[in-house]
Amino acid sequence: MQGYWNFARLQNVGMLYIMEPVLKRLYKNRPAIYLRAKARNLETFNSHPSMSVYSIGAMIKQEEKLAGLEGDELLEEEREWRIIRASTANTAASIGDRLFWAVLKPLSLVFCFVILFVGQVDMVRDDVVTEQSFVAALLALAGSLLIYNIPSLFIRFKGLKDSYLGSEDNFYGLINLNWNKTIGFLKLLGQVLVIFVIFYAVYIRFRNSPMDPDSIARISLLAAFLILSIFMRKLNIPNIFLYLIATLVFGIAAFLA
Repeated sequence: MQGYWNFARLQNVGMLYIMEPVLKRLYKNRPAIYLRAKARNLETFNSHPSMSVYSIGAMIKQEEKLAGLEGDELLEEEREWRIIRASTANTAASIGDRLFWAVLKPLSLVFCFVILFVGQVDMVRDDVVTEQSFVAALLALAGSLLIYNIPSLFIRFKGLKDSYLGSEDNFYGLINLNWNKTIGFLKLLGQVLVIFVIFYAVYIRFRNSPMDPDSIARISLLAAFLILSIFMRKLNIPNIFLYLIATLVFGIAAFLA
């Protein structure tokens, strides 16, 4: 889908590449109609790469419907085809941006922090990578990839099936899942993980150390971050900004160490 992205019509070439086997099957001995179908599928298309399957399944179903039409009926159904293509693509893009870019990608990064902190990783100790550090780093990398890609693969398969079997009544499968509830749960999980990392880092740093002015400054900085995160949650500010602020806080805390 993304391999042939272009500024003129965005993901249209990728969409045609996906639809090509379907078009060849439907218009096998009708070259003129086949070229018309290819031109139709080369029109502007833009959606989220993982969520675009909801539009693809709906388009396969619509192409099967168009294959048996001619004349005015074909023109009328082509107008319906364009409406369904645009509406499913735009809705899927909106959901995908919120789910994947704003939640799952940052969540996978936070998961890396959790594994590295819990594993008490010193990536290099006395210029030698420890076995514990190496294992923890591999687990962090594998875990972050799985957190992002397992939902992506699940949605690709389920979305294609639901959209092909769906109709206007369930918006071609897009309302089969409670997206708002899922996104809200993942946001909450990400915030819990961030708070866990902070408290665990404070625990590791101060469990055997007396309190001093620098220590108080670091704890105050982390407490301010927690308060800020609560306000950001109330104002529905995207989680990506929270994670960026967390990175800044960790950097300042490390500088004060």
